[in-house]
Amino acid sequence: MKATIINIGDELLIGQITNTNATWMAQKLNQHGIAVDKVIAVADKKEAIVSTLEESFKNSKIIILTGGLGPTKDDITKDTLAEYFDMEMEFHQESFDNIKQLFAQFGKTTDKRYKVQAEMPVGAKILINKTGTASGMWFDYEDKIIISIPGVPREVKYLMKYSILPQLKLELETPTIIHRTINITGKGETHLAELLKDFENKLPSNIKLAYLPNPLIGMVRLRLSATGNDAIVLETQLDHHVRKLIPILGTMIYGEGKESLESVIGKLLIHKGFNLGTAESCTGGNVAHKITSVSGSSAYYDSSIIAYSNNAKINLLDVKPKTLSEHGAISEETAIEMARGTQKLLNVNCSIAVTGIAGPTGGSPEKPVGTIWVAVTKNEEIITRKLKLGKERLQNIEQTTTIALNLLRRFLLDDL
Repeated sequence: MKATIINIGDELLIGQITNTNATWMAQKLNQHGIAVDKVIAVADKKEAIVSTLEESFKNSKIIILTGGLGPTKDDITKDTLAEYFDMEMEFHQESFDNIKQLFAQFGKTTDKRYKVQAEMPVGAKILINKTGTASGMWFDYEDKIIISIPGVPREVKYLMKYSILPQLKLELETPTIIHRTINITGKGETHLAELLKDFENKLPSNIKLAYLPNPLIGMVRLRLSATGNDAIVLETQLDHHVRKLIPILGTMIYGEGKESLESVIGKLLIHKGFNLGTAESCTGGNVAHKITSVSGSSAYYDSSIIAYSNNAKINLLDVKPKTLSEHGAISEETAIEMARGTQKLLNVNCSIAVTGIAGPTGGSPEKPVGTIWVAVTKNEEIITRKLKLGKERLQNIEQTTTIALNLLRRFLLDDL
């Protein structure tokens, strides 16, 4: 079962807003066994809407349009569809009553403009939108289903959840699709694909493996998708194949689903009774930000020192001036002294220290942009890593953060 999503609005085409509707809708349709074949953004023009609609008929059973249902002159979707399906317009009392009720909540009254907005195509199923003034419309056309809804995200979600998806489930026989996501860090997509070649070749025909890399932060998600009629059988299948991944990927796997690297580290620190402090130079507090984004992180996280200058490294972290003069701020020796200084200053078991050149300026032939040192401590033990990243500042900061956190995770697991 295939669907096309048509998002209408000039604001989408000029980059004025991000098309979050399409992503959310595709996820929900997929969960109901409906595969999205295309997502198309079109202008607020009659010709564009009609031609895109007709093109979508070729491959999709379901076409969902968003946008262009408001009360202003540029909102032409409703009139365009009524003309296309040769339907007269008439006043729809239930839509108008909904508008009046919404206005009453704010102590306002409606006027004649909203009577015009309550005019709907005769023959369409009207979808009452309790979160906005524009009703949705459902058209049955030959063997196709065409649905038109407003483009405001909260209204899209309301109508999809309470009107569209339940009705599609009643009218169509769709398969069950279940996804399982495995979170990976430490290796890239190409390396993972090589490791998983045999695993992927042996998957049953109803299970597909997808690679979802995020190069900015240096992580990859593996998504296993199982299709069938029995949800319990599919869950069992996925459990079996996820277990097969564990011996292949080992501690490259840090979690499943929405589990974050920083939340996993928090659980490990609590389990071991450790507390953590961080000292950052080139990452400017990003490591601390990630750690403290987890609710309850105060149970194991103490503090962060942003030691950007050499003076800060000396005065706050007890880095020796001699170390800086002989080895420089971007060195293993400095990273070690920053990590040890953090332990001493904050009285913590574990520490992360980062110092480097995030770029795009500031490098030298000996230490080019992207040269970064990370040091991680666990009681008396310490490990270091030299990173050689690229020239993009934001990417260097994010990748360094991920690598530093993952280094701590593996250190806590005694996997180094």
